[in-house]
Amino acid sequence: MDIAYNLVASKCAQQMQAYQECVMKNQDGNWADICRDQSQAVTQCANETIPNLSSLKTTCQSQIETYTRCVDSASRTGLSDKEMEESCRDSMKDLWKCCEGVLGGVAGGSS
Repeated sequence: MDIAYNLVASKCAQQMQAYQECVMKNQDGNWADICRDQSQAVTQCANETIPNLSSLKTTCQSQIETYTRCVDSASRTGLSDKEMEESCRDSMKDLWKCCEGVLGGVAGGSS
């Protein structure tokens, strides 16, 4: 997923910065809801600027959904970032592998 992150970061730096700042400012609240507009801005930018993103979303749909459910559940139950990382580690690895497979050719190889 480094490749996917790096592609989005290179094309959508302004949107990512706004989203990250929102998340950091709202750690004590429900940042997923509070920062929804910023998150959607990153998504829109990525969809418009990264050619294989739709292929990634189709190919890795199952892994994306599994990881998203894990993170959402961790957020709802109040797990710390470290606990969430431990809880969602396997689904993150699966998503990572899928993204690397789809986007590896776009960035000229895996990282």
